[in-house]
Amino acid sequence: MPRTTVLALALLAACAKSSAVTPPPGDIGAKLTVPTAAGAPFDPGALEGKPAVIVFWRPGCPHCKDELPDVAQVCKDKGATAVAVQVAEAPASGLRVLEGMKWEGVALVDDGTLRKDLKITKVPWTLVLRPDGTAARAYIGRQSYETLAGAIAAAGR
Repeated sequence: MPRTTVLALALLAACAKSSAVTPPPGDIGAKLTVPTAAGAPFDPGALEGKPAVIVFWRPGCPHCKDELPDVAQVCKDKGATAVAVQVAEAPASGLRVLEGMKWEGVALVDDGTLRKDLKITKVPWTLVLRPDGTAARAYIGRQSYETLAGAIAAAGR
């Protein structure tokens, strides 16, 4: 079995279980230097000044695909930035999924750097960033609109 398939299956294995986890330290926003889904460079400075919700996901994960529309809506409602970071599978697959749901947030594709640096082993892995780029909350598994709204409110303080 190809290594990418094994990784994708491992990422899916526990994505149904939802739990809050300890957020990673440091300026997470500044680490988002991977390219956009369209291949252009992304400037992490675009995230400064307001909260952001970052979802690390993969196109074949049903829980990821269920969470992304809630992320988009809660960010729109609460004035936060929505970011989807694809961590596995072909970039074209992720782009098709995001286009299908009319994703209006930032779409990034990780080359493995973020996954390794942040020790992402399960998806969806969701971070709510403060306006300064540090993580206020971290979650593994699908999060509800209400959970995300509360986390954004707490992060914006």
